[in-house]
Amino acid sequence: MVNMKRKEGILFILLALVVLGAGCTDKEQKGDNQTLSISGQWSPTSIDPHISGTVPQRLGYVETLVGVDYEGKIIPNLAKSWEVSSDGKKWTFKLREGVLFHDGTPFTAEIMKKSLERSFIKSASTFGKIPVTSIEAPDNLTLVISLNSTFPALPAYLSKGESAALAPGSYDASGNVTKPIGTGPFIFESYKPEEEIVVVKNPDYWGHVASVDKVVYRVIPEVLTRKMLLDSKDIQIAMILSPDVADKYTEKADYTVLEEPIARVRMITFNTEKEPFNDKKVRQAVNYAIDREAIVNSVLSGYGTTASGLFPPQFYWANKDIAPYTYDVEKAKTLLDEAGWTDSDGDGIRDKDGKPMKITLVTYSERAELPSIAEVIQQQLKKVGIETELKVLNTDAANAQRNKGDFDIYLVGRGLFFVPDPDEIMMTDYHSSGTSIDGWGAYRWHNDTVDQLIEQARTTSDEAARKKLYDEVQAIVVEEAPVAYLNYYVNIDVTTSNIKGYRLHPTEYSFDLQNVSIS
Repeated sequence: MVNMKRKEGILFILLALVVLGAGCTDKEQKGDNQTLSISGQWSPTSIDPHISGTVPQRLGYVETLVGVDYEGKIIPNLAKSWEVSSDGKKWTFKLREGVLFHDGTPFTAEIMKKSLERSFIKSASTFGKIPVTSIEAPDNLTLVISLNSTFPALPAYLSKGESAALAPGSYDASGNVTKPIGTGPFIFESYKPEEEIVVVKNPDYWGHVASVDKVVYRVIPEVLTRKMLLDSKDIQIAMILSPDVADKYTEKADYTVLEEPIARVRMITFNTEKEPFNDKKVRQAVNYAIDREAIVNSVLSGYGTTASGLFPPQFYWANKDIAPYTYDVEKAKTLLDEAGWTDSDGDGIRDKDGKPMKITLVTYSERAELPSIAEVIQQQLKKVGIETELKVLNTDAANAQRNKGDFDIYLVGRGLFFVPDPDEIMMTDYHSSGTSIDGWGAYRWHNDTVDQLIEQARTTSDEAARKKLYDEVQAIVVEEAPVAYLNYYVNIDVTTSNIKGYRLHPTEYSFDLQNVSIS
């Protein structure tokens, strides 16, 4: 009898522990010690935000002098205000008082100066476009950047994650980042390359203190794996799902589907260095051969709109007067005939000087819809006598092939406002100084008029005058067709229904996770 009572007592204690444990778990989800798990396809290439700053900025463990709001406008951040001299060559930034780095170091103009000088070296491909001559810190809360020419895009460049403020304790004796120490609403805790980043709440943040205590960002390139993790509730936010996958959640009460038109365009880049795309008529023919409406409707399930020019029409810098390429198979065939590509032997494939018109289309799988779009383009080009081989690789491998010129057409999802000003993408993708290297836009394409217009725009302070110059550039690019714009993006994220306050940013600037809570 005694043994039986002892066993019953032990069972009662075990049951009580289980109940208490369940209560703790429930408490952890509802209020205390909340962990937010999210998944996207991108991983930083380095632990150093001055080399790879996009994900650190989005996760909120580093911050920049200026921010970007949900309309794509530049707003104060670590700099609370700024002014520019009458000649446009000296910018004075007044820094926010009372900001601390995560290790308790006060944020000062001298630290910001050294951070910027380092980032301008580490990310020279971006910041080398800024005509800077010096950076000075006349006092603890004033930063002065001097330029050798007028450059109205400077604040936009300083919103980029690679220009983040890092505390001196971030570096080892050789100047390499061992642990990024920023000022943001979250504190960097750990990083497993290509796997995950973990950040925790910064209770001493100068702005709105985060609701969740920890964020685990899991790097999952495959969209179906992200879906599986969301279904099992192992993650609460699945980022950038393809339309066919996201559609499955629209009728589920325990999930929320979020859509946001963003500053990103799906486009084809032509290799203008070699046949057949060194001929403008062939490039234009491909533009006419692509049924953009069919791609939006069949592949994207209606998420997105067909593209006319570089920028989506809801953004200020778009040239809204550009006439889009229409779907016109006969026009495409006529242009190919005029370019000397005919089907001389009747096999359905055009040829010229005995060479068949067989091309290679390279794309990547991290953007889940791109391979499907590539297959549709393959079928559409076949109708005008172009045979297309598809190569679907990961982003790094696809980019490597592009940069080597080992492609004919390259299908890409191009982000447009990582720097929320046209200067960066125009210089990188359409000015000959960028197209001759490894920009994601026009490849090995050179147009003297375009170069002159872009150079004039980057030193023009009047915004309306700048827009007129960029409008002209966009019109020339569409006419010369070194690229084919297909459609503008709608990003689709899916969250569990207990996630509140999560928003998609139209310029992909931030995840804004300090405003997210778990109910």
